[in-house]
Amino acid sequence: MVFRDITQDKVWQDQFTSLNWRDPLTGLYSRRFVEEEFTKWQVSSRVFSIAVIVADINGLKLVNDTFGVQEGDNLLKRAARILKESCRRTDIVARWDGDEFIILLPRITARAVEKIVERIKNRCLQEKEGEVQLSLAIGYAVKRKPLESLNQIVKEAEEMMHRTKLVEEKSYRNTVVSSILMTLFAKSTETEEHAERLKNYCLVIGKKMGLSSKQLDELALLAVLHDIGKIGINESILRKPGPLTEGEWEEMKKHPEIGWRIAKGISELAHIAEYILYHHERWDGRGYPKGLKGEEIPLLCRILAVVDAYDAMTSDRVYRKAMSKEKALAEIKKNAGTQFDPQIVENFIDLLANEDAEKIDKTRPFI
Repeated sequence: MVFRDITQDKVWQDQFTSLNWRDPLTGLYSRRFVEEEFTKWQVSSRVFSIAVIVADINGLKLVNDTFGVQEGDNLLKRAARILKESCRRTDIVARWDGDEFIILLPRITARAVEKIVERIKNRCLQEKEGEVQLSLAIGYAVKRKPLESLNQIVKEAEEMMHRTKLVEEKSYRNTVVSSILMTLFAKSTETEEHAERLKNYCLVIGKKMGLSSKQLDELALLAVLHDIGKIGINESILRKPGPLTEGEWEEMKKHPEIGWRIAKGISELAHIAEYILYHHERWDGRGYPKGLKGEEIPLLCRILAVVDAYDAMTSDRVYRKAMSKEKALAEIKKNAGTQFDPQIVENFIDLLANEDAEKIDKTRPFI
């Protein structure tokens, strides 16, 4: 007779099975486990009273692109915890695919499902952890007839979830934009007042130059969000009190491209993504990231360049005190034709001389 100890083999087998049945990030059941349960439930009498909830995280890609994959993973974990805590012990909560979750609820009424969905939504609203507010688009369906397949119930739940997502995601993207701005103001020297001043000056110049209403709206949005890409730059660089090293400067110069990627991912901002990309180009072609020259640079970017430089010079920064209005204007005039569009410089100086900036309509919305 031959004896062999298979204890360790059983441990490894159990661990392997557990890994296949559990999502490693959230700890919830995996899609494979749910599909195996489907097979069992299709031949079980309890499938006659089953419901399915499908939940999808709004704006996960935007969060990943803006705040990093780590924050996106944190959002997935928060969603998993809330879903788990909102359901009954007999319910199966699983990560279905990427940013999508599925819940199987046996022996339940439609009214009870609605209460669970409401509980999930309320917990999301109360959740304050992390950089951004957690938002889930949720759909559900209840199996009412014995001959209905579980796959059909899942499809109905997903269709409802997609309809909900269409309504909710636009609002959520605006919430994320607000979160981005708040984070940017917190981690850099930029302030909400600075953004508001830029918007006001830009609109006055834009009106003076005869821009259309559409262009004025885009200019106002650009003035507030042009530096949105700085959210992807290390805070130690943004707040450094002295000159940047060559490496730090190269890192800082990435923010227009980061901002462009963020804006491209938000339908409401996609139309100003190119302006965000080019807002550090110079009239003489020595700007970045593309080295555009003269009128190759979009007009709105040329307007912003003058206004941004003036406000930066006349505001206190961590590395220097504010200049006087006269010195700042002299510096801008000196760089007309090299850094700035000469015509816009002329309009801006004339604007300040006549104090037209006070006439701005400050009620114009920018988002």
